[in-house]
Amino acid sequence: MLNNNLLNKLEIKKRLLEKLNTISGNQADQESQIMISYSAKKENYIDVNDSEIDKDLINKILKERIKGKPLAKIINEKGFWKNIFYTDDYTLDPRADSEILVEQILNDCSKIKNKKKFNFLDLCCGTGCLGISIIDELENSFCDFIDISKKALNACKKNIIKFEKQKNSKLFHSDLFENYPINRLKNIDIIVCNPPYIPTSNYLSLNNETLYDPRISLDGGELGIDYYVKIIDHLINVKFKGSLYFEIDPIINENMYKYLLEKGIKIVYKKVDYLSLDRLIKITLPKNN
Repeated sequence: MLNNNLLNKLEIKKRLLEKLNTISGNQADQESQIMISYSAKKENYIDVNDSEIDKDLINKILKERIKGKPLAKIINEKGFWKNIFYTDDYTLDPRADSEILVEQILNDCSKIKNKKKFNFLDLCCGTGCLGISIIDELENSFCDFIDISKKALNACKKNIIKFEKQKNSKLFHSDLFENYPINRLKNIDIIVCNPPYIPTSNYLSLNNETLYDPRISLDGGELGIDYYVKIIDHLINVKFKGSLYFEIDPIINENMYKYLLEKGIKIVYKKVDYLSLDRLIKITLPKNN
């Protein structure tokens, strides 16, 4: 722990790395900088002056981190895309792997010319990091945020207010599309969704840090594809004409692709994440739906 009040920023970082290396692995350096920045109420480590560092607060954070609690769950913050989002015990922490959804949607939208307004839906929104990041990049966009958890929607609302996106967004408390107006869905251009996709049998074998995320945001049923099936079946039934961007996981690929083939659903493209693992599929529904 940090017991010397005369330690400067570099010395504090060195002490933190000694503690974090065995806990955080290759994330230790980044986490040490985040802890120092957070204690000084600064977004960037480089902007922190020695006199601004709250060593008592760092000690409290470090104590929880040593117990295995994820840093984001301790400080209620997690960086994603270009911003730092509020997160808590009721939301899935934003992850860098998910940034590929934002990246691909922005890339596809850049090819659309003369589009006055772009309406999209962030389904199973959690913190809202996907939808808010897209809104932040596209001035003419509007996002509807849906989540089954009121507490998750509260976190999403905090982020919407934090980044001043109230005029570009609307929240819906709904179990998928159960309480979402069909007339709004007809005007949606795309749906972006990071649903629960861990097979139930794999859930309890997840690492301890992942288990701090709410189970409802992780457990995707026996094969891991329950939510994909519910979402797609509903959209086929209501004749949705837009595109869907799903986050996926290699563990469910075989079952997911088999289901899509049986439904005659076209995979527009697949994209891999930073570890070269399948992480995103863009699909369109059969035209005769």
